[in-house]
Amino acid sequence: MLKSFAVRCFAALLILAAAAGGALAQADPVTVQQQLFDALARSDVQAALALFTEDAVIDSESGFCAKAPCMGKAAIQKDFERYVADKSRHVTPLNTYVSGNVLVTRFEARSAAIQKAGVDRIILWSIREMRGDKIASTRCCLPERTDSQTARFLEWDYAHPTQ
Repeated sequence: MLKSFAVRCFAALLILAAAAGGALAQADPVTVQQQLFDALARSDVQAALALFTEDAVIDSESGFCAKAPCMGKAAIQKDFERYVADKSRHVTPLNTYVSGNVLVTRFEARSAAIQKAGVDRIILWSIREMRGDKIASTRCCLPERTDSQTARFLEWDYAHPTQ
């Protein structure tokens, strides 16, 4: 009886360990996104790139990925280097929604360029698709036009396209 109980307990522990190991292999998408924000905030481009798949795509409204999506880590690295060069830039997530492997995040952005338009901050949205524990694609930065500061920034930005 004791041997049978020990075998069942050992089997149960193996099942729990396997389940825990599987759970660790699939990183929480919100945590991965926060690691990205943290890496960029400390200007650690290599740590930020490590969070992306080799064939990742960034399709953005600004930077090097605006005219055509950045495809692959080499293109993304150039855009991240541009991003971290602006020491005035700060991004704060406000709301994040997760459904399966997709994250939709509403965030606040502040920078000297934004303040040049006469506003403190703008509100933007991004969509990230995960593959396992890596970011496979990012679509960014959709402005929240109903926000008065964002609307004022966009009006200024359209009037000053070379800024």
